Amino acid sequence: MRFPYKILFVAAAAAVIFSNHLEAEEQNPLLLRLEGTVNPVIAEHIQRHLKDIDAPFAVIKMDTPGGLMESMRQIIKAMESCEKPVIVYVGDAGARAASAGAFIVMASDLAVMATGTNIGAAHPVSISGEGVPEGAGKKAVEDARSFMKALAQRHSRNTEWAEKAVVESESITASEALELNVVEYVVDDFLDFTVKLEGKEIEKFNTVVTLSFKNPFREEKLSLIRQFLNYISHPNLAYLLLILGIYGLIYEASSPGIEFGAVLGGICLLLAALALQLIPVNTVGVLLIILGGGLMLLDVWVPTDGILTFGGIVSFAIGSLMLFDVTDFPLRVEPSLVFASTAVIGAFFLFAAGAGAKIQKKAVSTGPEGMKGMEGEVIKKLKPDGKIYVRGEIWNASSLDGNIKLKEKVLVERASGNILFVRKKLQ
Repeated sequence: MRFPYKILFVAAAAAVIFSNHLEAEEQNPLLLRLEGTVNPVIAEHIQRHLKDIDAPFAVIKMDTPGGLMESMRQIIKAMESCEKPVIVYVGDAGARAASAGAFIVMASDLAVMATGTNIGAAHPVSISGEGVPEGAGKKAVEDARSFMKALAQRHSRNTEWAEKAVVESESITASEALELNVVEYVVDDFLDFTVKLEGKEIEKFNTVVTLSFKNPFREEKLSLIRQFLNYISHPNLAYLLLILGIYGLIYEASSPGIEFGAVLGGICLLLAALALQLIPVNTVGVLLIILGGGLMLLDVWVPTDGILTFGGIVSFAIGSLMLFDVTDFPLRVEPSLVFASTAVIGAFFLFAAGAGAKIQKKAVSTGPEGMKGMEGEVIKKLKPDGKIYVRGEIWNASSLDGNIKLKEKVLVERASGNILFVRKKLQ
């Protein structure tokens, strides 16, 4: 039996081709995007791909207004422990690295900004958007300041500006960042980024890596489910989902049967619950929103000339402003959205409460109570009980004036259950 040299040759060739393919793939730089708020979804995505990186280096393309302290620290830990260099590119024109984004830039092995971008404003803010109050707030500011300074020192960047970005909320342009040694390069766009950094050497963990962009980037995008989670985790959208959910169910509770309100409210509440798992939520804020809705709804059923509605509006507005328990970075509901939502809901319930009060004051026009004062005709002699025909219907009747003959006209005096008490109509 002859040795199968042909099979061996084909297998060897396949192995060489496969190994060359893997080697070529490993030379493709990794591209990750950080666009929008810094949240747990983005943090998990970046951590996962930097942990077991199979590329010569990674580039994080950034445009963020900031986000959560904990998520930002997770990203920075992944960057610092990554075996390969991590470059942060703030771009293209119009992008920003604000708040948490500024920390991530400071933690990069190489920082690059496009013209027309800015960085900074990393001062912690309160839920209302003002400076953090005394006490615990000072500790948060000091912690952020020292962390930013440590990152700047570790990567040989401007520590003085790093502290100002936190303490004084200083923000600077790309050209100013280059001049102040906050970043290493300023480029026109992403193409210019690849041209200017071609051949640049970066040392990390005693290994020198030469940047090469001859092979195309291997971009790792968020999965569809993570894109969805990232989208709904924005505070404004999470807030709207919560409001639609609560008031959809309130509407359903105020109307008979199961209709659109229950379906819409249920779906929105489930999505809101999913979003609120990604953002630190203040339980008191949620309870105040629910209380506000309950007070406004109660004013429709038990009119109080708008007193309950006014209390509900105040409760709703305060709960909305303090909905998210975010005291480190600006990740909160826009005040304009809160005021607009409060105005619309408040106006609706004020109208509903006024309509309810008018209805309650209006005389009853249906059922036995609505028969008072109406004229009827005897169709079965009243002695004193019999039947009358009134308003197109036959009713049991009882005379208050003794016997009344057939076809005599009567007036309804009062009703008790399904019996109308009548008197003979005077000619």
